[in-house]
Amino acid sequence: MEDYDVFTNEIEYTKPAYKNILNKYVKDIPNTPSGPNYESGRKLMGVECLADGQEKECAFYFSESASSTLRTLAVYRDEQLSHSDNKLSKITTYIKPIKNIIEANPISQEEEHLLEFLSDDTEEVREILEKYEIDDNMPFYKKYMRFGPENNVENFLKILNELPKEWTIIQLTAPYNPNENLKPFVDYRTEIKSIFITLLTNDYLDQDTGPITIEVPANVTKGEEKPLFEELYSILDENYKTIDNAQFLNNKRLVQNYWNRREDIDLRMKSVINVMYKEWLGGWSSLLTGKLIDSSIRDRVVKLVDTAIDDWGFFKLTKKQKILLYNLLEHSSVLSSQQIKSCLRRILTEHGNTDDIKQFLNTSDCDTCNSEYRFLNELCLKCLSKCFEKIHNFSLVDGIKAFSQVAAKIRDGDEWEDLKKAKRYPVLLIVDEMLDTFPWETLPIINQHPVSRIENIHFLYTLYKVHEERIVNGYFNAKADVGRYIINPEKNLERMELRMSSFVKYWCPTWSGHIGEPPPPADFLACLAHADIFLYCGHGDGCHFARGAGAGVEGVTSHAAVLLAGCGSVRLSRPPGRAPPAAAHHHLHVASCPVVIGMLWEVTDLEVDKAVSALLALSVPSTAPLPWRRVGKANWSKGVLDLNVEQKEPPPAERDLLQATGRARGATSFVMIASSLVARGLPVRLPDE
Repeated sequence: MEDYDVFTNEIEYTKPAYKNILNKYVKDIPNTPSGPNYESGRKLMGVECLADGQEKECAFYFSESASSTLRTLAVYRDEQLSHSDNKLSKITTYIKPIKNIIEANPISQEEEHLLEFLSDDTEEVREILEKYEIDDNMPFYKKYMRFGPENNVENFLKILNELPKEWTIIQLTAPYNPNENLKPFVDYRTEIKSIFITLLTNDYLDQDTGPITIEVPANVTKGEEKPLFEELYSILDENYKTIDNAQFLNNKRLVQNYWNRREDIDLRMKSVINVMYKEWLGGWSSLLTGKLIDSSIRDRVVKLVDTAIDDWGFFKLTKKQKILLYNLLEHSSVLSSQQIKSCLRRILTEHGNTDDIKQFLNTSDCDTCNSEYRFLNELCLKCLSKCFEKIHNFSLVDGIKAFSQVAAKIRDGDEWEDLKKAKRYPVLLIVDEMLDTFPWETLPIINQHPVSRIENIHFLYTLYKVHEERIVNGYFNAKADVGRYIINPEKNLERMELRMSSFVKYWCPTWSGHIGEPPPPADFLACLAHADIFLYCGHGDGCHFARGAGAGVEGVTSHAAVLLAGCGSVRLSRPPGRAPPAAAHHHLHVASCPVVIGMLWEVTDLEVDKAVSALLALSVPSTAPLPWRRVGKANWSKGVLDLNVEQKEPPPAERDLLQATGRARGATSFVMIASSLVARGLPVRLPDE
C-alpha cells in the first residue's frame, strides 16, 4: 500500500457507512459530563434565568445541579446489570442505530467494491441480526436519569405534576463559587454568602405559578463571632477529636474533661441551630414546611391574606409575592414578630415586579445603588421604599403593618388553634452537597414534621416509579414481616452488642441476622435483598461487608427500609481534589431502597442505641409484653431488661417512619446525637399490625 503524508490534505476521502457510524458515536453518544463542572454550569444558568424572571427555567437548571455524578453511577449500574443478564446486549445495542445509518446513507455504485469482502450470505446474516434487535422502549424515568435531550424544562414540569400531590418538594442550592476550581474543599466550603430556596411543589403553588426561587443571604456576624459555616465545621472537627480520643481516657480527671467538652460541643450546636432559625433563615424557614392535611385551614389562610390585600389596595402584588405571604403568615404562631416583619419587608420590596421598580427607580440620588443591578436585593432599602410607595400609594411601613396585623390575628385568635396543632404531609428536601452537613430537620419550625432528604429530582422520580404500586397517599406502604440485622460485626463494641441484641430479641423476636461476627458478602446482600427492614449497628455504614460479592450493594434490588446506626453512616464523604462526594445511601438508593436512615457525623453508641431502639419501637409492630419505653434499662448495657416495672400509659405508636424519626430524636438528651439522625429517601409508613 502506498504511503501518504498524514500532514497533507491532498487525499479525498469518500463517505462510506463505517465513517458515518463513527461520527454517530462521536457526536451522539450519551453524555456523562464531569459532575462538579456540570453542576457549576447549571447553577450559573439557573441564576441567569432567575435574573431574567424565568422561574421555571431557573428551577430546572438548579435541579440539574444537584448530585449529578450520582446519576452517572445509576446509569452505569443499570447498563452493567443489563449486560450481565444478556451477554449479547452490548452488541445488540448497536444494531438498530447502525441499520438506520446504512439505510439513510445507501452505498453508491462507486463504493460497492467496499462490500466485496462480505460473504455471499449477507441476507442470512441480516436475518440473524434481526433476531437480536433490542426493544429500546426504555422507561422515561431511566431516560431522565441520563444526560440527554429528555432533560428539559417541559419534562421537568411534567415530573413535578406526576409526583404525589401530598409531597412538598424543596431544593436548597448553594451559589456557584469560582474558588471550587482553585482551593481545597476545606477552604472554600465556608465561602457561602447566600443560598437559594426553590419551592418545587407547595401548598400554595399551582401549575401556572410554580416553581419559584428566592435567595436568602448569609447571616451577619457580630464582633468575634464565627460565620455560621465556619462554626459548624469547627464543631464537627472538635466532636470527632473528642470521640476519637475517648479510648485513651484512663483516669477520673480525663473522663470529667471529656464530658465537659461534650457538653460544650452540644451547647455550640444548639447555638448553630438557633442562629440558623432566628438570624439566618428567619421568616423564610416557613418555606420548609409541609402541606396541611386539612385543606380547609389552607383556604382560610388564603382568604384572610387576600382580604388584607384587597382592603389595603395591594393591587400590584405579584403571584410570587402572594405565595410567599401565604407561607409566611400561615406560620405566624411559631415565628417571632421580628422574623415576620423582616421577611415582610423583603417580600414587599425585593420580590416585586422588576418592571414596576425600573419605572420609578432613580439611582442618581443614591450613592450605593447602580442602575446596572440584576436583582432587586442589590438595591438599598431607601430606594426600594421610595419605589414601593410610588407603586402602591402608601408607605412600606404601612404595608408591613397591614400584614403584621394579619399575623397577629393568626397568632392570637382562638379560631386559629386548629392551625397550631394541624398535621402535615411529608417534606422532601433536595439539599445541595455543599449544604448537606447542616441539621435542617432540627429547625424548630419543622422538627415535629415528617421530613426526608433526597439527592435530586431524578432519584426521587426514579424511586417513585420503581415503587409506584406500593405508594398510597404519598407514602410507601412498607412491611415489617421480614427483619434482618447485623450487630457489632467487628466485635469491638461489646456493650452496644448487648444492648441492641437484647432489644431486637425482645421487640422483634422473629428477626434474624448476625451478632458479633462479620457476615459473608453473600449473606449481607441476601439480608438486604429479602428484608422489609434492615438494621446495621456497628462502625460506619456496613456496606463494606458487601464487597467481594459481584457488584456489591448495587448488585441487588431491595425494598427494605434501611437503618444504619454507625458514625457518619449517611454522611457525604469527599475524596481529595475536586472529586464528587460519595455515601452509603447513594449505593442503597441505586439498589432501589426506598429510605435510608442514619447519622450525619460521629456519634457515641449508648445515645445512638437509645434513639435507634426508640425509633424501631415506635414504628415496628410488636407482641412484646411491655412498651419499650416502659421497660427498665438500669442494666441494659449488660443485656438485661427489667419487666417488673410499674404499668403506665404506653406512648402512642407512630407508623410514619419520618415522624417516628423526629420523635426518636427526643430519646437522647444530646443535641449532637439527635441532630445527626436523618432520613434519606421516600416517606414510608409501616403497618399497624
